[in-house]
Amino acid sequence: MNSYYFILEVEPQLENPLIANVSRAVAHIWVLSTDIDEARDIALRFLKSDRWDLTEEKDAYLLTPERIDGLGTEELSNYQAAQSEGIHAMFYYWHRSE
Repeated sequence: MNSYYFILEVEPQLENPLIANVSRAVAHIWVLSTDIDEARDIALRFLKSDRWDLTEEKDAYLLTPERIDGLGTEELSNYQAAQSEGIHAMFYYWHRSE
């Protein structure tokens, strides 16, 4: 299995409990998969199940050993969580007042 990394701009669905306070977010998602297309499908299913709609794919790539070596502390922790869980997401929110 390979590790893939996605940066996706998302908006909360009406059923998402965060919608009262959050207008949008950038989701950083790490996925274990056999190829990038399958990884993208897994990431999008995860977002739908968590009640987010994709508005834009900002970036997507295979995490090579060189990229992994260049990860910061928080990113490395997220990568390691995906290694054990199969997928891991970190959301950075825009609050409605911003």
